[in-house]
Amino acid sequence: MQLSLTPEQIAGARNNNLGDITAVLAAMDHRVQWHANHYASTGGRLDRDLAEDLAQDGRMALWRAIERFEGDEVSQFFAFADRTISGALADKRREMTRQGASRQASKDFETALGMCGGDPYEAERFCIDPPTGFRRLSPESAWAARMAWQGLRYLDAPAGVDGTTLGDVVADTTDVPADLVEQADVERHRRHVIRDAVHTTLNKMGPMQGHVLRADFGIAPVPLYGPEVPDEDLAADMGVTERQVRQGRYLGRKRFAELYLAGATEAA
Repeated sequence: MQLSLTPEQIAGARNNNLGDITAVLAAMDHRVQWHANHYASTGGRLDRDLAEDLAQDGRMALWRAIERFEGDEVSQFFAFADRTISGALADKRREMTRQGASRQASKDFETALGMCGGDPYEAERFCIDPPTGFRRLSPESAWAARMAWQGLRYLDAPAGVDGTTLGDVVADTTDVPADLVEQADVERHRRHVIRDAVHTTLNKMGPMQGHVLRADFGIAPVPLYGPEVPDEDLAADMGVTERQVRQGRYLGRKRFAELYLAGATEAA
């Protein structure tokens, strides 16, 4: 299709020549549709209605590319137009699916998602307390970005700097082919990641604090004591005083939060 255009046609389109505009639109329509289908697909499934809407946005973006192009070569125009269409549809998809989160917060969250192996909870913590060189989000903004992203369940979202997607990450964890990954597989992956993170954090804590927290929530190998069981029973089983149990719970929860939050930057 690129060979059907000439520099003169591109220049004519920039000068609002109707015939040249028609030729440029026709030559680029396959790329518009490709990008529309790409951004309208989730987990390998195409939303055709969404693809039609995005294609219209893609054609508007192509018009803007014609107006803004300042080069002379056909190959330069196609590269510029392709980037313009892709960027416009990525922003449109983000706008449609990232409700409740600002555009910048959504972009920052997706960057963090790539740094954290596709885990949205680690990405949220990463955004709140990022290493040097990364933009910091408020807890409210990070939470909104995560909730908006999870509402999409976007299996084609980037999950690694090497181009892997969340679907690929889930597939590696669950032994399910990437093109067959479904919502239940994402949930299993999320539970697996969180469980590992919780156990890793508890194992970093002192024995007193770790044991009390495990007892409060029934985390193996400690049985569940729960709020209905008096601290006296837990203290007796541990061979400590009730005061030590309460102190271990208070300090343990603070320490757990610190270690769990730090785990995001360590993983990155």
